[in-house]
Amino acid sequence: MITKETYTIEYVNTLREKYKKDPSLLERVLFAFGLLEAITRVGMPFIFKGGTSLMLILDHPLRLSTDIDILVQPGTDVDHYIDEAAKIFPFKTFEEDRRVGKNNIEKRHFKFIYDSPLRNDDFYILLDIVFADSPYLATQTCEIKNDLLVTDSTPITVTVPSPECILGDKLTAFAPHTTGVPFGIDKELEIIKQLFDVANLSKKIDNYQNLIATYDRAILDEIGYRDITATREDVLRDTIRSCACIIGKGVYDKDEFPLFIKGIHSIGGHVLSMKYSTTIAANQASRVMYLASCMLTGQPFTPIEDPGPYLQANIGKSQYKKLSYMRSQSPEAFAYIVEALRMIEG
Repeated sequence: MITKETYTIEYVNTLREKYKKDPSLLERVLFAFGLLEAITRVGMPFIFKGGTSLMLILDHPLRLSTDIDILVQPGTDVDHYIDEAAKIFPFKTFEEDRRVGKNNIEKRHFKFIYDSPLRNDDFYILLDIVFADSPYLATQTCEIKNDLLVTDSTPITVTVPSPECILGDKLTAFAPHTTGVPFGIDKELEIIKQLFDVANLSKKIDNYQNLIATYDRAILDEIGYRDITATREDVLRDTIRSCACIIGKGVYDKDEFPLFIKGIHSIGGHVLSMKYSTTIAANQASRVMYLASCMLTGQPFTPIEDPGPYLQANIGKSQYKKLSYMRSQSPEAFAYIVEALRMIEG
């Protein structure tokens, strides 16, 4: 269980000194996990998903995230649970944030209000609830515990998707022209968050078939929700094209590259694990390009252990030949590009 010490200004400042991140963002992360713990303690049935869940699913928190996204079965009466959770420290009350949805997904949104130690005023954590059948073939339990939280000896656990299953779900969101977070609505940061998460989750693949099954289910759901005519192939090619744009620094789809750059520059304050840059984004995009190419062509995903044999590969006849500069920047990333092009171009 999270201790009360976690919610103090002294502890927030300790994290600020350690991670050199915005203290208001760190505060919201801590209180977000307080909300997760509260809805768990009142017995609410849900699957914890979204970016914040990765701070439990991955071995260590890599990216700060402050919203709690959960999936509940259609027809679940959540009001009693919400009312009871809002009575648990550190929260004071709640209010429903009513919105008009743009698709056919049933959702509800709640703001849980708390006394902000940094602001000396009320602030809130957002709980997003999606009412839908689970697309996840496999789930697991995680203790609400990570490097940022001070916890006692009483464990509290939540149900989360397996790494492969949340990867399958998140990969659909990195396809800005089809099922993903779109351009043109000031969501460039959200687009790059998906790239960052997908690249890191791809290092945790143990059951590739669970990834495929979840992706295929999520794709059908997203296409249906959005009422678009895209196919699975269209979405995967959208992902591959976006990766090539990022790696190619605007050589491909030059009008979109400044939008990706905006997201890359914006995510830096959220990343704990490294100083994020266009170089790191290109390396991550190379890995994601390979993963999407494997899924598109029905090939197994095999991490490349030794990039050496790929260094002499010639991609000069490829439509993406200008990605060859990655040979010197990152041999591993170049190896993933070579394998991706072999699959999608023959």
